[in-house]
Amino acid sequence: MASASDTRRSPAPPSSSPSVDSANVASLRALLTSAHEIYAGHPHSTTSNQLWSVLGSLDRMAARLVETGLVQSVSRDNRQGHHHYTPAAAVTTSAVLEAWLLGGCIAYSLGDMNRAIEWNVRILQVDPNYVEAMSNLAAAFRAQGRDADAEGWWTRAVHLRPAYWDAADHLFSLLCAQQRYADAAKVLNYVERHATSSTSPGVDLARYLAIIHAKGTLFYALEDHLAAAQAFSRVLAHAASGKSPTDDGADTNPLALQQLVDRIRTALQARYGSRLLLTPIEARACLHDVFGGELPGLRTVENSQQRNAIAQTTANTLLTLAKILQDAIAAGNGGSGNGGNKFLKQQPHEHQHADAAENVIGINNNAVSTSKTANLATLVQIMGRVPSTHDVLPMYYLSLALHASPSTANNIGILLASLAPALPIPHEHTLALEYYRFGLSLDPRHPHLYTNLGSLLKDQGRLADAVNMYECAVSCDPNFDIALANLANAVKDQGRVGDAIGYYRRAVAANPRFDEAVCGLANSLSSVCDWAGRGCTGYVETCGVDENSDIVTSKCEGWMMRIVEIVSGQLRSSLTWGTGVIANELPNIVREIVLACGYSSAADPRMKPWLEELARASESGVDEGAKIVEIFEAAARRARWRAYSDRYVHHLEPSSMKPFHRPRLPLSLALPPAPTVLPFHTFTIPFDAVQGREVCRRTALRVSVSTNRYSWLPADVYPPPPPPTEHLRIGYVSSDFNNHPLSHLMQSVFGLHRKSAGSEFPVYGICYATTPSDNSPYRQKIEREAHEFVDISGWSTQAVVERIVEDNIHILVNLNGFTRGARNEIFACRPAPLSISFMGFAGSLGAEWSDYILADRVAVPPDTVRQMRKADAQENKSRILRHHDCKNQDNWVYFEDIVFCKHSFFCCDHRQSAPDAVSSSASADPEDRWNAELVSRRKMRDELFPSLAPGTIILANFNQLYKIDPGVFLTWLRILSRLPNAVLWLLKFPDLGTAHLRSFATRWAGPEVANRIIFTDVASKDVHLLRCRIPDLVLDTPECNAHTTATDVIWAGTPILTFPRHRHKMCSRIAASVITSAADRAEDADRLIAQSEEEYEVTAVELCLNDGEELLQLRKRLFLSREKSPIFDTPRWTRDLEKTYWMMWNRWVDKGGAVTVEEDPDRNLYI
Repeated sequence: MASASDTRRSPAPPSSSPSVDSANVASLRALLTSAHEIYAGHPHSTTSNQLWSVLGSLDRMAARLVETGLVQSVSRDNRQGHHHYTPAAAVTTSAVLEAWLLGGCIAYSLGDMNRAIEWNVRILQVDPNYVEAMSNLAAAFRAQGRDADAEGWWTRAVHLRPAYWDAADHLFSLLCAQQRYADAAKVLNYVERHATSSTSPGVDLARYLAIIHAKGTLFYALEDHLAAAQAFSRVLAHAASGKSPTDDGADTNPLALQQLVDRIRTALQARYGSRLLLTPIEARACLHDVFGGELPGLRTVENSQQRNAIAQTTANTLLTLAKILQDAIAAGNGGSGNGGNKFLKQQPHEHQHADAAENVIGINNNAVSTSKTANLATLVQIMGRVPSTHDVLPMYYLSLALHASPSTANNIGILLASLAPALPIPHEHTLALEYYRFGLSLDPRHPHLYTNLGSLLKDQGRLADAVNMYECAVSCDPNFDIALANLANAVKDQGRVGDAIGYYRRAVAANPRFDEAVCGLANSLSSVCDWAGRGCTGYVETCGVDENSDIVTSKCEGWMMRIVEIVSGQLRSSLTWGTGVIANELPNIVREIVLACGYSSAADPRMKPWLEELARASESGVDEGAKIVEIFEAAARRARWRAYSDRYVHHLEPSSMKPFHRPRLPLSLALPPAPTVLPFHTFTIPFDAVQGREVCRRTALRVSVSTNRYSWLPADVYPPPPPPTEHLRIGYVSSDFNNHPLSHLMQSVFGLHRKSAGSEFPVYGICYATTPSDNSPYRQKIEREAHEFVDISGWSTQAVVERIVEDNIHILVNLNGFTRGARNEIFACRPAPLSISFMGFAGSLGAEWSDYILADRVAVPPDTVRQMRKADAQENKSRILRHHDCKNQDNWVYFEDIVFCKHSFFCCDHRQSAPDAVSSSASADPEDRWNAELVSRRKMRDELFPSLAPGTIILANFNQLYKIDPGVFLTWLRILSRLPNAVLWLLKFPDLGTAHLRSFATRWAGPEVANRIIFTDVASKDVHLLRCRIPDLVLDTPECNAHTTATDVIWAGTPILTFPRHRHKMCSRIAASVITSAADRAEDADRLIAQSEEEYEVTAVELCLNDGEELLQLRKRLFLSREKSPIFDTPRWTRDLEKTYWMMWNRWVDKGGAVTVEEDPDRNLYI
């Protein structure tokens, strides 16, 4: 509210005119002085009663003066000095109007809106153009909810006096609150155009710049980044040029943003070097380096309050502009700067960054979306060039120097943390920590700073410290959704699933549309079998649970349906990614292809299929971005093969070889959005084939685009290794060369490669460990037996890639895929000509940087491999893209070419490494071995379950509980109901899930059945392998099978009943693959692999009848055949793998340069 002490334009009364009532006027003036002091002290040193008393005094005193007749209407004639407006009347009228104005303010502060309105109306009856009264009247109307009246009076005030900033601010805020952003922008435009005529140099510059900044902030919120940047640039022009808005030409030639940024960069680089990595202390001092210690725009401003306001507005302008550029660069729309564009997290929803731009106007940031980033064309218009991180950092530094804002420190920390990998801890991350801590010194309760500090610590492996920071963020803001979700992720990693669920629930309650929190909550609930409210999709799955914990068998809303809907919407939206890029960038795209393929020009006839593919992609308007990436990957493959062929096949001289250009994606192709769900989570979410493959594909595309923009990648593709002479050089990359199922299964393979020397398919293996040693026997064995073992856990991506190139690796093996600890960016850099994935991730990586996947016909049915529509038709022979327009488009899954193994692709090292593996046991009498096994099994059974009655059938499942879904659990309960002498043995994996399973069992099958479910703790690996002998029958989980556990059970001789529920999910078919290779007789495999839910239940019951006699015979055959079963013959498996490597290599040498279907119609391999 504007009071009488506020500056206003009004006729000044004559200074020397005797008044007939000067005593009353003087008394009123004295009262006004006292009243202002009392009003200013409310509510701290002034009570409401004191204000009411002052209000009454003002009313009485003003009323006495009105009775004198000297309070006259301030008409136009009076303003022109006509005789009837006497000096005495002017003095009296001025004093009374000021009294009424202050009285209205006091009434407003006391909540008496009717009186506030009454007093301001009195003013306007006397002076219809009294702008302060108009604005105060509007404020009172808005407090009463009369927004239309408020808008009318504020609008009138702004038009009468554009430089009356209070009215402009309030009108702007009102329109924004009503989401009338176009009208709000018009108000600011009007004020900006007309305010300068009445603006005093220096005094009002602060408010004038604030108005322009408000306009820029509005356009930023409306995602009009160009208009926002233009407004912000005008603020900077005034602040950096020193010109007042009233100067002639002050706005006609504003200082370009590019010039300002270059000035800052030049000054800072002269002092600190090219990398511009300044500490907070150095950043605070950069104003002296750039402008000699003072903004030019402040040199004519003496008022300290105005100076501070101008500096803060300029700082906020720089902050928001820098954030516009930072967000665009992070999305892949800008240059990468030194060190490459590494804003991508491998798992982008592992934790969320919380960034901020300070806002000095009354706009509701939640009212409009700011999710979209500026595109390349807009960035060029803003900066005059494609901006890089080296443009953004100087802007942040100067902003911090002008105004020490925690938000600026926060955003600098985010930017620095994204410039380099988390490990080894680089200088950028050390500085990021300094900025986060500096920001917290400014505001110890800034939740965004705590959150981002926690995320950086988590990246560095300091999980406990990260949790502490997230907890601080939540204590500052209990409803901060990002901090809550990040805290949930972190405590889940600590094994505190129950706490994680609580934090996820709070995050979802705070923001129901926070997809990452919704999916995190759903995955956590699934991991402990807390299915209440899960719902049912009704198509991929046909059994779910409603809010009342009851079974539903048709579509039912719930959190599982919510996940499917979220991801489905994201996948649909992703089809528009990259639309229009080909049309806008065609000359550059064609040039990259021409250079990579070594063609003479775009007119080369060999360019025809490329140009046709580009035309189809552009015309379709669907999935254009993905098609561009696939086309560029095909061109890069051609370049790699040319480099090998020219050097080692045709033996060309270097001078005669064309460059083997690495094609670079257009900068206008933004970083693609990644699905909220991680590929690993697709194993237990009821996605169909298209949804499952697209989640992986979209995740892989993000890796492809991010990696392609690493600035340290050489201009040409990496030089290929020379042809193998003594052996083929194979590199294995994994985070799991420790006490992990991968090492349990493959520990002997790396040493067995040594035996390949002198064979038909010799292999030299090098293991690259991305995690440090846990000193387990598994790690020690692999380190000892592999040809070479390199611990790269502390290496940057660049160092790893260059080491692999230096090691002349022919084929790089991805043993992680999309599992925890994966470093897929290494594979996307293509340091080796070929790559293959197996054992780590049970599915397709959906990546152009993954050439093959190892599989078999059970795990990967051939009809789930892409099949080109009419591949032999002439119109398809020239196709380059093989992932589109397939005749099985709705069913195919695998982007990679498949290596189909004769036996199971799954490596099982039990014969070499299991605690009960005895090399001489196979030569002993089979009956003696069997009888000894029965005795040993009975003893272990009695020791573990001494209270079980003789003849009890032990059914079991040893999987983690996240693999159990309501449908299979209900089936198990029905099996138990039909087998009164059976128990079900499950693991506390985790312990929190046991109570939920008991509760559901009691509700769905009754307490008698529920009491026959037994839970035990998870045992060590060796003890677990021995315990696998105890059950009579293991019941597999159809949605996501037992994998390593299936091999453990089969090695023990225990029958496992599985149902490969989905053809499109490898994870649901691995147990069937293992059983097929393990069974000595085909009919045994048929018996243990059900083809439907019904057959699964019936078979389980039938096998347990007659005291389990059929089970016993199955067990005997499995146990006695394990010594000669292909599944446990690791030397045979390794020899087949070595043959596979050589087949891959020879095929690549022969056809690695093929890009069209006609050149290479079937790229699958068959062992």
